[in-house]
Amino acid sequence: MKRVVQLGALFLGIATCVCRADLASDINSILGDKLLQRASVGIEMVRLGAADGQAVEVYQHESRKPFTPASNLKLVTTSAALDRLGSDFKFRTVLLLHDKDLVLIGAGDPSFGDSEYLRRVGWRVTTVYENWAAQLKKNGITRIRNVVIDDSIFDEGFLHPHWPANQIDHWYVAEVGGMNLDINCLDLSVDASVSPVRVGVSPATKYVDIQNTCVPGANAVQIGRKPGTNEIAIRGEASPAVPGPFQETIHDPPMYAATVLADTLSAAGIEVSGKVVRNSNAHIERAKAPPQFRAVGVHETPIAVALARANKDSINLYAECFCKLLGHETSRTPGSWENGTAAVGAFMRQIGISANEFHLDDGSGLSKQNNISPHALTRVLEYDFRGKSSDAFVASLSVSGVDGTLEDRFRGTDLRHRVVGKSGFVEGVSCLSGYLHARDGQWYAFSIMMNGIPYKSNTLAKTLQEKIVRALDNHVTQQAARG
Repeated sequence: MKRVVQLGALFLGIATCVCRADLASDINSILGDKLLQRASVGIEMVRLGAADGQAVEVYQHESRKPFTPASNLKLVTTSAALDRLGSDFKFRTVLLLHDKDLVLIGAGDPSFGDSEYLRRVGWRVTTVYENWAAQLKKNGITRIRNVVIDDSIFDEGFLHPHWPANQIDHWYVAEVGGMNLDINCLDLSVDASVSPVRVGVSPATKYVDIQNTCVPGANAVQIGRKPGTNEIAIRGEASPAVPGPFQETIHDPPMYAATVLADTLSAAGIEVSGKVVRNSNAHIERAKAPPQFRAVGVHETPIAVALARANKDSINLYAECFCKLLGHETSRTPGSWENGTAAVGAFMRQIGISANEFHLDDGSGLSKQNNISPHALTRVLEYDFRGKSSDAFVASLSVSGVDGTLEDRFRGTDLRHRVVGKSGFVEGVSCLSGYLHARDGQWYAFSIMMNGIPYKSNTLAKTLQEKIVRALDNHVTQQAARG
């Protein structure tokens, strides 16, 4: 989605609130819903596009108080990344031939082998690897020694310590590496026509150890991975109609990606006589002796692809890769959550957000130790609306009633298409932040943050959020009619 106008002036500060009593009354009535009786709520709404370059506050409620943002934090991480890297940035993963070894240099690309994204262009998880294998054979290379992975662009802290420990085998808690493959998950299929059941792995790889005691019977398959290992247990019973495939996370993503590369080469008829090994100095060795390293494969991903998967589709891995990449870019050391969140925090302070309005713990919002105020979120949205990469940022957001996490939001209303933004949810937290293109022709940025909502009440919380946005749209329409 492209904005109607391109505004060049930078934010100079939020002007005096121009909210009318009717808007405040309407929103306060919504906040009186019994769902929010024990919850805390923060809201800020500002009108963008004032001639003097100022955003004008039209409503606020506890707007400077930090709240747990859930996935609304992705707006901040991707904004910081776009500001630092630029809209022309591309992740660049390189395959090198060195002596008898193949060396894979990871770029922290979260989209590499992402099956859901690749289906849209007719590729498989291993298509890039298969193309590289074909090119090697074309060049007469049918035997290599080791497959070497250099993932040193990021550190080896793959799993965040504050993510839910009981959910490590869920796709949204996938580990984060300097080399990734298919959002660091694999698919397991179950054939219940034999006993014990036959288990298939996609992509085909020897990287995981399957412990299978599942037998034909009822539809009650249990799958889990032992923390810190790639031991996957499949238990229970499976019926012939058992759903699948089952998605399972893996441990140590770079070694997984390199192992699947070795498996793909072998399947293509290229003998791998050695091992899959990690060498975090391969890029340094290449810089010292470049003639000894020959590039035999390159894969590039435009930043727009990764931004959309982070914001439209809310894939945590993408936001975390942006976070760690920022840490690498600013520190020139392996990207980590420590230097990544420090880089995002520096961006926020640079655009005028007070340090007491946020605390960052990761890049995606999965950790509940993140905190940020509605004012800070609207400030980021305002900055991007006016910034040099505004079209790229807005295009990465979900369009209400159309795509991404807002596909089912505002349907059946005239707000469909006119709200773009980001939803956010973890247990007890529901948020919505983004832009409204109102019926008065103006653009508004808003952030609605609800913390402490009852268990399994996100659907109701989303309804209240939509009522609040609708109240804003109705208010400004009435104001325009009054002249």
